[in-house]
Amino acid sequence: MKLTRCLMLTLCVIASVKMTSCSATKTIDSISYIELGIPTSERYSDGVSARSPWDMAIYDNKLYIGSGDYDTNAGPVDMWCYDMYKNTWSNSGTLSEEEIDRFCVVNNRLVVPGIDPQEDWTLGNYYVLDGNQWVKKRNIEGGLHTFDIIEFDGMIFGGLGVLRGSYPVVYSKDNGETFENVVFYKDDEKLDTTGSEKVRVYDLFVMKDKLYAVFMYGDTEVTYDLYRYENGKFVYDNQWYGKIHQIKFTNNIITGKTQFKDNMFFTTGYLYATEDMTNFTRMIFPNEQVVYDICTDENYLYALCANKQDDGKYKVSVYRNDGQAITNFYEIFNFVYDVPPLSIVCQKENFYIGMGDTSNIHDNNGMILCVEYSKMGE
Repeated sequence: MKLTRCLMLTLCVIASVKMTSCSATKTIDSISYIELGIPTSERYSDGVSARSPWDMAIYDNKLYIGSGDYDTNAGPVDMWCYDMYKNTWSNSGTLSEEEIDRFCVVNNRLVVPGIDPQEDWTLGNYYVLDGNQWVKKRNIEGGLHTFDIIEFDGMIFGGLGVLRGSYPVVYSKDNGETFENVVFYKDDEKLDTTGSEKVRVYDLFVMKDKLYAVFMYGDTEVTYDLYRYENGKFVYDNQWYGKIHQIKFTNNIITGKTQFKDNMFFTTGYLYATEDMTNFTRMIFPNEQVVYDICTDENYLYALCANKQDDGKYKVSVYRNDGQAITNFYEIFNFVYDVPPLSIVCQKENFYIGMGDTSNIHDNNGMILCVEYSKMGE
């Protein structure tokens, strides 16, 4: 049984999760947008979900997008980037992965985890942007899937999918040249994963100078627990199963995450906030809008939301939080589009939004939109 299904079927709300409606807002007029095109259509021509921009990143004044589909083995993946000064698309490299769905910044460099290598699975991959090209690092032993990469305390950690009997986090003390496994402990004993069909860490978090790993393991019954790194090992912190729920539209459980002010915010189709990684507040947006992604700038946190209209189109809304209260979100703009959004990044109040219906073939799957919010009112 897949974890995503287990999460969706866990309907109880326990004491450590509080649900709250976001602040009421005034009616906002629809905003105009610019279609920047569908660069991924060059590889995926028939509107499939592999076109979808699962994640995006702005680095050195260029917009990078991920794509592919590791359920259908749609690789390799072309790494398209948009030059914001020249207003042109170019392919920055083709990676031998079935899907690229996450960008990370490690030691001030743009990095993508190799979620599903097209090569044999004896080694896992990650890629580092070096100038205008992607450099492959194929040095993670046993890394069938590399889901996340993060820096902490002078080291680089990778969250993996591994075979039964292994542990799904590695660390490097030499800037990512070599990696070693980190052992997991629960109740003062080494955790035994030999009976688990899936052994995965999709997400690593750094919050308040502590490193956390969300560990999914099990066979017919799945456990979803949080572990904390200390003294060279990961130790059990608390149970997330039953607390965190998901609306599935990607292959990840958590689609967007960021620390903002004193809280960690993350999205699963719902938006959660926590200040201790144990107790959570879930935001309720108007009309039960799905929360697809989040991003931040120097002052604000933004939530990308949408809900399907009676005519089959989607009302896409972006909400802003100024950090005064975790529930203080207010809508700054909205528009209607043929397919739902998936990802968002911003720079100087210009928003780039990646669109894609991951359940249906559509001509607009993979479209990248730009909303020039900075020019409103001019």
